[in-house]
Amino acid sequence: MLQPPLVEILGSAQTDSKPEMTQSEIFRMFQIAQIHGGDFFQKLATAGLVADPDNVGKMLRTWPEFESRYGPGSSFWEREQERGR
Repeated sequence: MLQPPLVEILGSAQTDSKPEMTQSEIFRMFQIAQIHGGDFFQKLATAGLVADPDNVGKMLRTWPEFESRYGPGSSFWEREQERGR
């Protein structure tokens, strides 16, 4: 069964003021959360890396702080960009 692109599913998880994250940005955000998050967010990030698009959307709607703390533009994202990871 084909699934719609992740961006379509996650549309409701995005805020109007920010552009939608790409699949690669979402993947990278979860990787960064695994490195810099507390125990709870590290475990959620691990689940996010293997989750199907529907569940990724649920995670981002339930915990919008994923994007604000670890997503594009966050201090952790910028730090990882500077390190070249």
